[in-house]
Amino acid sequence: MRGRQIDEAQSPQPEGWALSLLADMLKVGPPLLTEIIGCLEQIETVKEFRALVRMLLPEYDTEIMSAPRNRRVYRFCYYFGQEYYPLPANTDCHPSDWVNGMPVELLAMSYSAYHELQMRPGYLLLLSLVIYPYEGDERDIDEDIPGIGARIPLLDIAQGMVGEEIINRIPKDGWTAEELHHMTDGTKYDGVGAFADWACSNTGCVLLDSSYENCDYEEGSGEPTFLWTKHNVDILTSEWPKVQEIRGKIDRMVEWLEADPMGHFREILDFLLKAELAKPKRKENAGITTPLIIIVR
Repeated sequence: MRGRQIDEAQSPQPEGWALSLLADMLKVGPPLLTEIIGCLEQIETVKEFRALVRMLLPEYDTEIMSAPRNRRVYRFCYYFGQEYYPLPANTDCHPSDWVNGMPVELLAMSYSAYHELQMRPGYLLLLSLVIYPYEGDERDIDEDIPGIGARIPLLDIAQGMVGEEIINRIPKDGWTAEELHHMTDGTKYDGVGAFADWACSNTGCVLLDSSYENCDYEEGSGEPTFLWTKHNVDILTSEWPKVQEIRGKIDRMVEWLEADPMGHFREILDFLLKAELAKPKRKENAGITTPLIIIVR
């Protein structure tokens, strides 16, 4: 007993709090208005996100909504990719950013991209074979050399890669997509026609035929907003296999050209000129009209 009393006497006692400090700690004021608004917005976001899940992925409702809040978008993207097509999305974003708009990556070659010519060599060489996609475009009015003349900077760059003798053999206005398809489809050079379709925004696929320059923008928004609708999802899903096929053909031709720019470009040009001699009649270029994207708010 004595030993126990000694131990207890030597053990430190808890520090006492001053009553004034304790009073301050126990004070509870009304919540900040910003916090109240944040809570309400979070509730609405959860409702909107769940409505999105139930519209597109009803069978995965439990799996998605049972995940931690910062993982729900990730699970949504995973199951969406299984059901529809892969989303070009930041899966770490907050659900509030997610429900505000559908992530869409537009892949068309824009008017600015054509004239800036900041492309990899294989793209530039293939583009030199294709008609000018913006014939009659009102944006060319301010140019000194509109129409066919707009191809001159492109041909100058291509000449620097493969030489003047080769470039001078290309018809001054290039070939139409229809002509390139007719001459190369089913051959070793299958993909040249697909590239021409893409360059002229005429693949028939929303993602490949639409660029950010041709979108309608909401006032005050830095990027176009695309609506989450079952109709839009179904369209992009149905076109996805064709998008992959076209991009695969283009990539194959681009990589083949870049492996030996001068030799391979000379080879394909020889093939095209020989095929054209077999069918010399050429159609007039009626110009290409870029289709309006159907999923812009």
